[in-house]
Amino acid sequence: MPDPGDKMGPEGDLIDDLTPAPARPESGSVQRRPGAVVVLVVLVAAVVAVLFQTLGDASLFFYEADRAVELRSELDGDRFRVVGTPQPGILEIEVDGGSAVVFTLCAGDVLADVVHLGDPAELFQPGVPVVLQGSWVRGPVPPGLVAPAADGWYLRTDHMVVKHDNDYRGEGAELKACGLPDDNASAGG
Repeated sequence: MPDPGDKMGPEGDLIDDLTPAPARPESGSVQRRPGAVVVLVVLVAAVVAVLFQTLGDASLFFYEADRAVELRSELDGDRFRVVGTPQPGILEIEVDGGSAVVFTLCAGDVLADVVHLGDPAELFQPGVPVVLQGSWVRGPVPPGLVAPAADGWYLRTDHMVVKHDNDYRGEGAELKACGLPDDNASAGG
């Protein structure tokens, strides 16, 4: 007796179906194009690199310059972020074959010398607060700073962001050098 799924010819006899069945991949052996695998690996590596960079930057401690000076022996060699106000007397020099700016940073009447590798931020100038990223280094800064801290340490930085606000300082507004007495206070009034 024929199966209900069998094909029958016009005279009632069985017809052999010689049509090849579609090939099924063996389970566990999925074929992939080598190009697709390379693209996937590159994509995963890029995502991991972005996450690593983002999480690494987020874990940096942030200090005002006066606090960073207080903690410098503990921070020796560790990267951190620091905010302060550049003082007059910025020098442009060459360090390790690249451009650098050297200046004195101030916060809370405490000075810290800075050697910033690379180009400074676009709005970088004395009196405009900056956020720097780097680490403490033992040693003297290059000569020529107007009023350096000259305490045997300097901040070696490689990332700078100018911290700006909506305040406008008119022409002729003078920046009081950090750590120096105010002229009015010394005159007794």
